[in-house]
Amino acid sequence: MDVVIDKNTYERRKEMISIPIKLKLDEKGYLDRECPNEQCLYKFKINMEDWENNVSDKEVHCPMCGHIDTSDKWWTQEQLEEMRNIAQNYAMSYLDKELNKSFKKLEKCSNKFIKIKYNPGKKITFINNPIGQSKEWNLDIKCKECGTRYSVIGSAYFCPCCGYNSAEDVFEESLDTIEKMLDSTLEMKKMFSESYGDDKAETMVRSMIEGTLGDVVSAYQKFAEMKYRSLSENEVRVNDFQIVEKGSELFKKITSYGYDKWLNDSELKKMNLYFQRRHVIEHNNGIVDQKYIDKSEDSSYSIGQRIIVKIDDAYDLLRIIKKLANGLNEV
Repeated sequence: MDVVIDKNTYERRKEMISIPIKLKLDEKGYLDRECPNEQCLYKFKINMEDWENNVSDKEVHCPMCGHIDTSDKWWTQEQLEEMRNIAQNYAMSYLDKELNKSFKKLEKCSNKFIKIKYNPGKKITFINNPIGQSKEWNLDIKCKECGTRYSVIGSAYFCPCCGYNSAEDVFEESLDTIEKMLDSTLEMKKMFSESYGDDKAETMVRSMIEGTLGDVVSAYQKFAEMKYRSLSENEVRVNDFQIVEKGSELFKKITSYGYDKWLNDSELKKMNLYFQRRHVIEHNNGIVDQKYIDKSEDSSYSIGQRIIVKIDDAYDLLRIIKKLANGLNEV
């Protein structure tokens, strides 16, 4: 790889100056990359062999936002800074060498009338150390479509090589994250209490538990949408799978199986109840209205009351959604 210094910097020589850039990979043989989309700047790692042999020069995909750009745009900010330092060091070394040559020639022009003596300063040595990578990460992914190996922290949605979106993997990762968050609510409440007091801690944890309903519904909606599109060319609207009865009918039309293939009546009613509670929390601040009562058939609340979400409700919805998704994956 080369860093190119402006070819017009040295007009006298009329030549391109290239500096070889050496890269030191992490212990797993991975190279750090960064999304060039300024709204994202997501960092990931990719196996160097796959970067050179699999990834196209014309098209690299960001694992997080899906941004596509040419392969020369994915340097991390740290790598760019290292390259700027190398280029600057090279330029200073080169100028020092050229100045020494010029003044030594001038020194030879001494005569009986003029004596020119040149004492060079400290020599500037160009040191081209390899650019290292960040410490290797734990989560390694191998694309099911093209086999490219890459590594991320947290979640990833697209293969950097082919752009493949594994809806099943992302869905499972999302549910696992939600479940771990629920598992740690007691620890988080204690931490919040120490920092903000008991009252604020109670409010924060309650808000987190309420938010998990929306997180589960959103994760399922995206999974169901991708699953449906893998089975049918029919178009669906963004929120079709946020409505239990409608989502069930959509799958029934293309597979002959509705949700009742995998969920019993009690589970279907609870799924609809939790989906409706999520809707009223997100769109009406949790305040019960007639529309909620009609759609959820929830007789435990009256109009004007506020929905209460218990941690057991969140775990129950997770269990139901996992069961449904496992069934859909068998189709």
